This record gives sequence, structure tokens and C-alpha cells, in this order.
Amino acid sequence: MQTVAVIGFGQPESLRLLDALKARDRALRFIEAAPGQIAEAGRNGATAALLWGAGDSSSAVVEEAADARMAVVAVLPRLDLNRIDPCRGTVEFCFPPLTAEEVLIRLALARSRAHGREGPNVITRGGMVIDLDRYEVTVSGQKVDLTYKEYELLKFLASNPGRVFTREALLRSVWEYDYFGGTRTVDVHVRRLRSKIDDVRNRFIETVWNVGYRFRAPGEGEEPKQEHA
Repeated sequence: MQTVAVIGFGQPESLRLLDALKARDRALRFIEAAPGQIAEAGRNGATAALLWGAGDSSSAVVEEAADARMAVVAVLPRLDLNRIDPCRGTVEFCFPPLTAEEVLIRLALARSRAHGREGPNVITRGGMVIDLDRYEVTVSGQKVDLTYKEYELLKFLASNPGRVFTREALLRSVWEYDYFGGTRTVDVHVRRLRSKIDDVRNRFIETVWNVGYRFRAPGEGEEPKQEHA
């Protein structure tokens, strides 16, 4: 399921369009956002933003989404780009008259241009993209340099979002043997990973009290109780 942040959908015409989009593609999940909340929506799993409206706020939303490396579809009630720079980020435009089908196509195009097509060799989790063919990780469009074991640990956790793994299970799955140095090596690698992939907008790996670690699943609300590792 793909998550789309919707901004400015409050008037009857825009709400009718949103209902039509939900009815036509049940694989899409829509979450409400406001200007200034685009990065937060990305942390909650949104990979695209759907904007309704005109005015100066439209250009600000596009700029914010571009900073968050998020694709944007702008549904403008009138033929007015409102100083929106189409070269800033990945932006598709829709003008009336329009249909839900057109908006869905624009969303697919924008996401494909911004993130590529996720498949068996690409893992996309919010602002993180793991390219399995290239052994490459990017966060918010920036490449992250990882050691081989850091990469393997991250790939394993990201492939199982929301699932909690004990330190012993991670040793068996990632190191593929019972590491004689003990489970502390998992804590060390997780700490190093966090220092490289986390920032003010992203918190990917969670520590679950007295259990182990998990990769945070998109769209979750309250985080589980944390411990320091």
C-alpha cells in the first residue's frame, strides 16, 4: 500500500475528488497534512503529496515537498502556476476539467520519476531507498556510506518493517552464525547505523525494551517504549 499526503482538501469539490480516488485505487492510503507538515508525513510513510489549491501556499508546499524528496501532484482549480517552479523537485499538474483517473496517472508518473519503480531489487521505506543491485542506500536523496555488515543489517530490518527481532536472531540472520563476541556487536552496529541514517526527519530503527530491534513500519502512531543501546 502506498501512502499519499493530501493538502488543501476541504471544499466539496476537492472532497468529491478524494472520495473518487479512494474508490478507484484501494491500494492508496491518504493522510491529511498541512503546509509545514510534509516532512512529518514522509516520516509516516508518505511517498507523494497531492495538493489542491491556488495561491502563494502552493509554491511553498512544492518547495517543502522537494526538500523532503517527495513527488507532488498539484491539482489547481484554475490555469495558474502561482510561481511554482516545475524544475524544483518532481511535480505534475492537473487542471480542470479533470477526472480521478487522470490524477491517479499523474501520481504514478510523479512517484516513478521521483523514486523509480520499487521491485525485487529496490526497497523503499519513506525517505530511504535501498538499491540491492548496487549495494547503495540513500536517505532523502543523499547517499549513505555503510560497511558491509551495516548494509546487511539495515537490509534485513528494512525487509521486515514492524517486526521485532532479538539480538540473537539478528546474529543468526545477518552474521549467519552464533557470534562468539556476544550480542553486544548488534548494539554497536545499530548505533553506527543510526548515526548515519537518522536525522531530525528520520528515525528508522527502534529499540524495543528488553527484546531487541525493529525497523519502524510506515503509518505507526505512538512508538514503543525505548531503551538506550
